[in-house]
Amino acid sequence: MTITQIIAASLTLLLAFGGILVQLAGLPGTWLILLFAVFLRAVEALVPLGSEPVFGWPTFAILTGLALLAELVEFLAAAAGAKTGGASKRGMTGAVAGGLLGALFGTFLIPIPVVGSVIGAAAGSAIGAIAGELSVGGKELRSTMKPAAGAVAGRLLGTLAKTGFAAAMWVVMVITTVA
Repeated sequence: MTITQIIAASLTLLLAFGGILVQLAGLPGTWLILLFAVFLRAVEALVPLGSEPVFGWPTFAILTGLALLAELVEFLAAAAGAKTGGASKRGMTGAVAGGLLGALFGTFLIPIPVVGSVIGAAAGSAIGAIAGELSVGGKELRSTMKPAAGAVAGRLLGTLAKTGFAAAMWVVMVITTVA
């Protein structure tokens, strides 16, 4: 590895570490980490920094697989939490849909940088679980609180799990760089 590659890889790893912090805040850090690796590969294609690229195709396959798995885990976490709270399938579906919409709207409507998306996702999961449970019919608002609380806990745990995936992606990049 040339000195230029070492510098470029070090900067990429530093930026990718920021992706872990971004993910912890509920933003798409796993995809940001993958994007940094792709960017380094693109730079190496345009300006050869060494004889071999820092990140090869197997690394990209692993990073992409981890990012997709992280999405699945986060996506299903709110539903699992709602189910733990006794939600019906509609409540679980509502928790997932509400979490996605809440994260999107929370990012823009809650003017606290980074925190808005986490609060939005948690609130959206709760509201979605409540709406799903009430749509079943014959349920009172009070009986939807436990599934809603489970959806919030699941969504927050999903965010933490996805942060673990982001950290794993960073470790893969470090190992690839050092190897």
